[in-house]
Amino acid sequence: MLKFFRKYNKWILGVGGSLLMIVFLIQPVMSMFQADRMKIPMGTIEGGEITRGDVMGAKSDLNVLRRFGLILDSDPNEHNSNADINALRWALILKDAQGLGLSASLSEVTQLQQQLGQSEADVELMASQMKATPGYIRQTIRRWLIVQQYKELMAGQTHLPGLHRALMFRGAFRDPQNYSQYEAVAYGTSMLSQPLVEHFLQDQGAEVSGQVVVIQAEQFLDETPTPSEAEIQALYEQFKDALPGRGKPYGFGYRVPDRVKIEYLSVSMDEARQLVKISEADALGHHRKYPERFGGTPASDEQQAVAAKPYNEVRDDVIENLTNQHAFELVEKITKSAYLYLYEDTRGMAKQDDYRVIADASALTSMRRVAEQLETEYGLLPKVHASDGNWVNAEALIGLAGIGQSRLADNPRVGFASFVLSAKELEPKRDNPLLPRRLQVGLAGSPLIGPDYSRYVFRLIDAQSTHLPESLDAVRNQVTQDTRLLNAYNKLVADSDAWLGQAVEGGLEAVATRGDTAIVPIPPCPRRVRLSNGLLIAPLIPGVGQSEEFVEAFFTTANVARENGEVQHAADELTTGVVGIDSRLALAVYKIDSYKPLTREEYSQYANNPMLPTMIDSTILLPARADNPLSLKSLSHRLNYDSGEGGEN
Repeated sequence: MLKFFRKYNKWILGVGGSLLMIVFLIQPVMSMFQADRMKIPMGTIEGGEITRGDVMGAKSDLNVLRRFGLILDSDPNEHNSNADINALRWALILKDAQGLGLSASLSEVTQLQQQLGQSEADVELMASQMKATPGYIRQTIRRWLIVQQYKELMAGQTHLPGLHRALMFRGAFRDPQNYSQYEAVAYGTSMLSQPLVEHFLQDQGAEVSGQVVVIQAEQFLDETPTPSEAEIQALYEQFKDALPGRGKPYGFGYRVPDRVKIEYLSVSMDEARQLVKISEADALGHHRKYPERFGGTPASDEQQAVAAKPYNEVRDDVIENLTNQHAFELVEKITKSAYLYLYEDTRGMAKQDDYRVIADASALTSMRRVAEQLETEYGLLPKVHASDGNWVNAEALIGLAGIGQSRLADNPRVGFASFVLSAKELEPKRDNPLLPRRLQVGLAGSPLIGPDYSRYVFRLIDAQSTHLPESLDAVRNQVTQDTRLLNAYNKLVADSDAWLGQAVEGGLEAVATRGDTAIVPIPPCPRRVRLSNGLLIAPLIPGVGQSEEFVEAFFTTANVARENGEVQHAADELTTGVVGIDSRLALAVYKIDSYKPLTREEYSQYANNPMLPTMIDSTILLPARADNPLSLKSLSHRLNYDSGEGGEN
């Protein structure tokens, strides 16, 4: 053998060296033929494309800007604008801004940093924390300034110099209540008329109080005749595409919502505690090992260690603490075993579009069989729950016993209902962050944990995405009942004058007695209240709820009564009113007790507020204008963006 190596050593070294070179070179060579994940297209625009790298870079930008308090204004067309939507909007804005030649200087960046109170040391610290470079932080701020220019351009406003913007932003940023008004200030406001200012201030400053009696139409169903087939058909056609409770104005809706049939195992934390037995030796060891749990503190550079309280003083606490720990570990083991038993069903299954193909659903492992196996192994029998063939609507998922309030065990930010709605059969959007979990009918979903640390493993038996009813007959009972209720309400409203006359003659007590209900006091309330986003809405009225119809009628009556003198001394026929509340299918009979209008002094004080034009613009005028130029809808239309998913973006 040695002679062989001596004889052919040059040949062996040559071949061996070549092989080593191939090993070292093959990886970079192969990488040349592998797709760069950051270059994967996410969509196309005119003259180019939006890549995964563009969107990931946008997310990084927004994370940096959030540290400075610089945010991208919310998308007005998206009620649940998430990080993915905002990142896509940011990437589209920057692409368009680049094509328009917009830019910002580093001196403007420095000015903005100074106004925000950020020194170079602060920037370097932030860069270190985010594992980035100071240069990247500054470039991100520069891109924010470019986005502001872009919005000015799209909104047709005069360009705001960098220093002016920085000074203005600093003033708004110092007062969180004024922050939402920053953009309206920066991009100008509309011309305001005196009547508009007075209307705006009176809506929020004037207050009316009184009493109300709410009469429900359902009380008069027995007096309402059976509706005709034509009436039933008409109501069905009007609301067949609305979800239950969503159809305007009455709340009717017959569209079938997302729904599932489900079964699940629950592993009770309480039952696990009862199984756990703690010896005295274990308790003593636990007390020594974790002194910080029983009044002790570990040693530090500043102070010496503090011993835990004596064992005999905290014995019960030690045993309870150790019991909870062992019970938690037991429940976790049982849950993992349950999931693995059910996951075995996937063995040998083919895949299609990253989901499993279930050839024979009857061959899937029984939940009860799994529960019995777990009892044999661990001495604890998990409970088996099932919807028993009944559909559970998406909104009812949170009401399911135990599991309804649970969250993913490995991601507590995700609730049970949100996870279920990511199931393949419910047709979730392609940007749903839960899609990688590949939830589908027939296979176990990721384990969940409840508020009391009980655990759950579930499986969807069936699932249907929202759809129209098969026919009127499929929802006939509900439509018939709703038609009768609507007829009763219409009759109630038609009798408004009679109810009003009774209120004037006998007071609200007579109305309450006839309507078999109670009088509800209404404390002083304004016509409009402001939401955190600046928009104005009708206030929540006791007994009535949030009703534009009621508030308008309530204030109209108060104003009419006030024109004839002090409201407190006005005649009952001037302070009493009646109005139908469509959303409640009820009639409200009310009486005004007091009216406190905005005084001249208060009006002058508020009218001289320099922020008033901005407040009016952002709450009244802005929502009435065209789409925000930074909305995803506007951007997609302007750049001809196509995500490749079809439909409107």
